[in-house]
Amino acid sequence: MSQPIQIAGWTLADNLEGNHFENVALSLVDLHRTRLRRNENILTGVTFIGCRIEGPAIMLVVSGCKFDTVSFGATKGMDTLVLRPASKTGVVGAIPVKDCTFKGCEMFGVGFTGDESFLEQLLALKGGDQ
Repeated sequence: MSQPIQIAGWTLADNLEGNHFENVALSLVDLHRTRLRRNENILTGVTFIGCRIEGPAIMLVVSGCKFDTVSFGATKGMDTLVLRPASKTGVVGAIPVKDCTFKGCEMFGVGFTGDESFLEQLLALKGGDQ
């Protein structure tokens, strides 16, 4: 039996097929790629509890996502994590998430984009936690 892979004290998620992740580190890109192989273009209805969500990636928050006690990883201010789309009709290269829950999670190397009201909420955060 193989041992779980550990990086920086985190156990890496070994199965990205599920919709519930707890106390693991995972790559947002790898998770999205797993969904794309199932013809799912949007990461929908996934719950993350106590996880480390790793980039490099840009998360496009579409709607219905909940962030509870999340460390967004802003070491030089929240404005370094927010990317405003130049187009009103779409964003290419970002990972869309919808109706997902992030509770007690840590973001690492993840930037954020979405509608202006969501971006303003992020920018209003002082310490990078919500």
